[in-house]
Amino acid sequence: MISVLYGGLALIQLALAVQLARSGRWIPFVVGMGVAYDSAVVGAGRLIGEGPGLEALNTGRFAVHAVLTPLLIVHGAALVRRGPVVPAWGLAGVLIVFEVVGLADLRLEPRWWSDTLRYVSVDPSGPPIPALITTVILLVVGIVLWVRWRTPWLFLGAAALLATAGAAVALPILGNAGEAVLFAAIAATVDRDGRRGAAGVGSGRG
Repeated sequence: MISVLYGGLALIQLALAVQLARSGRWIPFVVGMGVAYDSAVVGAGRLIGEGPGLEALNTGRFAVHAVLTPLLIVHGAALVRRGPVVPAWGLAGVLIVFEVVGLADLRLEPRWWSDTLRYVSVDPSGPPIPALITTVILLVVGIVLWVRWRTPWLFLGAAALLATAGAAVALPILGNAGEAVLFAAIAATVDRDGRRGAAGVGSGRG
């Protein structure tokens, strides 16, 4: 049953990513495709079974989060208009390098949870600092947009992700559900931004 829910989350995340691509927001599109891949791999794990193939797919899950997640900082900066996009790229680059270096020592082992099978890190190195930094920055951007545009969606989505990330230690699917909520919030924010642009207010891209 849980594996089916993961598959459903993957489809939702994929649909949201496609919607963002149609809006010309390529950064959240790429990141959204990455989180959809994550959910799909976990959902299909028990069908694939233990072995090098599933381990390689799960290594891809870690790589996706390491390389793509910090890019949302750049998207947030672009939304804020005259936002610090260049420093945002710099910070995202530093966080990506930090994560990629950590992947060099990644060792995985299979783990069952409910009816799902995934590979997890043998030696988890503590809280995912780059992901936490990214989420906090999205919270701040969400507050700015809430004040400026009277739209709370990005703030609420980032807050939901932060809450579910902690709960995911006990219930892993909550982490993927939180990502789906965040991307729904990003899509709603992008839609609001597009309508502002159509009204002649101007539109940020990223």
